[in-house]
Amino acid sequence: MTLELKDLLLEKPVSLIYWELAGDFNKFFSFLERDTELRSLKALEEIYHWLNAVEIKNFISGVKNVEKIKEINEVLKKLPIEKRREIFVILVSPELKTLDTRESFLYSANLVVNDKDLSEMERIYEKAKIFWLNLYKPFYQIWERILKEEW
Repeated sequence: MTLELKDLLLEKPVSLIYWELAGDFNKFFSFLERDTELRSLKALEEIYHWLNAVEIKNFISGVKNVEKIKEINEVLKKLPIEKRREIFVILVSPELKTLDTRESFLYSANLVVNDKDLSEMERIYEKAKIFWLNLYKPFYQIWERILKEEW
């Protein structure tokens, strides 16, 4: 896969979507276009091409079963930790429970969503974002201090 010039010249970060579920993901995730450009992946490995070209803000994956999540996590584990930390990972599957923090932890995701709840995706996303921002706020405050002291 080669990124096109229009992709290399994007002025906003991207939300990458790997979608195996039935239906059009755009109607559920169009709200992300306020802050990001939506781009679809045909293969999971395409994330590596994007990683070196643009800022990835969200990675969304819609899969039929949780077995596929293991494959997704193998790809995400290969990302540099400082880049992975900045990507909000959303997993969608009929086998997941929406906003379940235990499943989020188990699958190394920021947010898990059952596909039956996609009609409420914008509200679910906002709630999860606030949760993660509050959870990691102390970490980022300390991290900023460390960076300032080193430079």
